[in-house]
Amino acid sequence: MAKFHLSRIERMTTNPAGAKITPGLEAAAYLHWITCYERDPKSFAALESQLTELRKELADYQELTARETAAHLELKSALLEKNHDVTGTKDFRAEAVEAAPFRVARVNAQFGWNWVLLDWDAPGAGGKPWGYRVYRTDKRSASVLVATVVAPEALLPQQPEGLKLYYYVTAFNAAGESPPSPEFGLMLNAPDEIETSAAAPDREPAKKTPRFPEHEMPTRRELGEAMMKFVQKLGATRLGDDQEDAVMRRVATEEYRQAVEQAARQNLEVSLAWHTLAVWTEEGKERIGYFARALECRRAESTANPPQTAVEIWAHTHTQADCLFEIGRVHFHEGAPETARRFLCEALPLAQQADALQAAAEAKDDRLEGRIAELLLRLPEESRA
Repeated sequence: MAKFHLSRIERMTTNPAGAKITPGLEAAAYLHWITCYERDPKSFAALESQLTELRKELADYQELTARETAAHLELKSALLEKNHDVTGTKDFRAEAVEAAPFRVARVNAQFGWNWVLLDWDAPGAGGKPWGYRVYRTDKRSASVLVATVVAPEALLPQQPEGLKLYYYVTAFNAAGESPPSPEFGLMLNAPDEIETSAAAPDREPAKKTPRFPEHEMPTRRELGEAMMKFVQKLGATRLGDDQEDAVMRRVATEEYRQAVEQAARQNLEVSLAWHTLAVWTEEGKERIGYFARALECRRAESTANPPQTAVEIWAHTHTQADCLFEIGRVHFHEGAPETARRFLCEALPLAQQADALQAAAEAKDDRLEGRIAELLLRLPEESRA
């Protein structure tokens, strides 16, 4: 099993507007960088100056979560005891609970060196949960209660490493506790799986080829840090009421653009970086260039390292379709319907392929195929001929 499984955190980092960002997910991102530095200070030296702030943000989240959970459950109990005297509020209902919650249907997880972020959906039936209890077991001893939370997620630091563990969740209220959810099993910081051939058991396992050449890693680490700062600064430009600081947005975009172009001058194919820049670029015509570059890099990367797993194949196909769609959409709004149609027609079959692959890749449906089709229908009649 891989040492990290961070798809939600990666989506949050690269496309905050399209990700479901929760307090636990943000805290998990802080914990991810902290533990990366603690395990490999040399490789993550760039994070050293940020550690104090990251640790403070994580501690604040843990303290606030604990206080909110305790206060919520205390108020629920008080309201239940006084249900004849308290009318309730928009947040809490005072009447007695008549049914225990139904079972939580599924538990998802993100995890790193020694931490786990679990999330789940509230039960669709039964009594309304007051909160949730998270249990852990190694199948050889009794289950251990590791967290009680109000929100449908739980960040668990300092979990045992190198041991197969199973986590499950129950929902509860005054009427009782639900049956356990399905278990999520994992081994944190597991040793790399040894690849052996059944036909030749004495043969030495093949060494895994690094994804990128060693000489590229310093530049790629710098680029990753620049991407994190870029997304953080963009978030800071929000002023509320759908307003933003346009000047600061342009400054953040320019800083990140320089970092991306510097990597490109060293012949690094960086499709994710270009795609991130393209998504957040304000000017329409500039977006065309950035998405075109992202598409070019994506194809070059897949030629050098062909996608093999279901997730990699889906990501390769979906990214191409998304880039082509965005290029076509900009042309549409810039008043070039013929050019828009050409790119959209190239994007549609790729989006259909990605849609067919998403179940195997456990990817979330973002309606890319539908959005392409909708835009094609909006083209003027003469461009459809």
